[in-house]
Amino acid sequence: MILKLLGHFLPEFVADLFFVTLLLGSIGAIFIVRWMSDRRTTMRIERARTLRDNGLGMMEKLRNRHKPQNADVDPAHVLSLSLAELVEQLRKGSLTPETALYVYIEKALEVNKELNCLTEFLPECEAQLQEVKKQSEKGLLYGVPISLKDHVGYKGHSSHCGLVHFLEILEKEDSNIVKVLKKQGAIPFVKTNIPQSMINFDCSNSIYGQTVNPHNHKKTCGGSSGGEGALIAAGGAILGVGSDVLGSIRIPCSFCGVCGLKPSGNRLSPQGFSSPVSGMKSAIMMPGPMARDVDSLALFMKAVLCDDMFQLDPLVPPLPFKDEVYNSSKRLTIGFYDTDGYFMSSPAMRRAIQETKTLLEEAGHKVCPQIYLLSPVLNMV
Repeated sequence: MILKLLGHFLPEFVADLFFVTLLLGSIGAIFIVRWMSDRRTTMRIERARTLRDNGLGMMEKLRNRHKPQNADVDPAHVLSLSLAELVEQLRKGSLTPETALYVYIEKALEVNKELNCLTEFLPECEAQLQEVKKQSEKGLLYGVPISLKDHVGYKGHSSHCGLVHFLEILEKEDSNIVKVLKKQGAIPFVKTNIPQSMINFDCSNSIYGQTVNPHNHKKTCGGSSGGEGALIAAGGAILGVGSDVLGSIRIPCSFCGVCGLKPSGNRLSPQGFSSPVSGMKSAIMMPGPMARDVDSLALFMKAVLCDDMFQLDPLVPPLPFKDEVYNSSKRLTIGFYDTDGYFMSSPAMRRAIQETKTLLEEAGHKVCPQIYLLSPVLNMV
């Protein structure tokens, strides 16, 4: 069509030459635009990696500065303490928040060299350390160093979801969960790796690479809270914040051999957590704790289910943690199933369910099989 129109005004060979030049120019422009886009992506990844390397360098400087001043501190002893024991010693003053923070900074550095689980150091931890020491009333997590899954909002840092697109977009304020943890005396000090887009049971992205399992470096640590699971299992953090929609806390905890909890929907505030997908209503993302034992998870929930949380997010039911329920020895009735009526679970999953059922029954609880109706409509009813 173009050649016919040009033929009325230009000789045929000139029209052909014009068309060829236009075509080649368009192709060249497309390649240039694509090259520039790839180059920008590469540069953003390089800047992110440089930022992480600089942060790791700051951690090393802090470790080196602290060591000579605390030569009498036994790091192995501090790292061996459970969360409850650590909090007790910090509140009594037999252990200082500085010591706890710098011991875990050193251990996190060591762990990261093997597992590649850290994405960012939070240098604001030193300022938070000083704020904690000024608190008139010591919170339930007084002086406890904690780690954060990378998409947990932290002021002045990006929450990129493992995607280059979100790099260098800095958070304007802390997420609600971080605000409450700080008021309870916790000291966030690192962020941990996640898979690209987080909708993945592995833990790898094009920015920071692969995080491996602390027990076997040839295997995955799970996802999407994989960096948290690996760091905690290897001793680089005593308590961490993950998030879960369809297993993102539970899977890495299972793979790495630590404990985790996905709270019920809207039990904690998800405000300030970044997400690559908006509008998910049928499956609700919830923040949740990850730690080495169940009592640590309970202490975390007790700390964050407080007036500060309820005031920050009116969608969170104002129901505090009930110690009497957690510590009760009352017999429970627990339902279980190993099929949804459509698909059989794998032999390994059925075995795990049966082993759990047996342990619960031996503990004195009543365990009942749940019967799923084949009709999805009846299931919803």
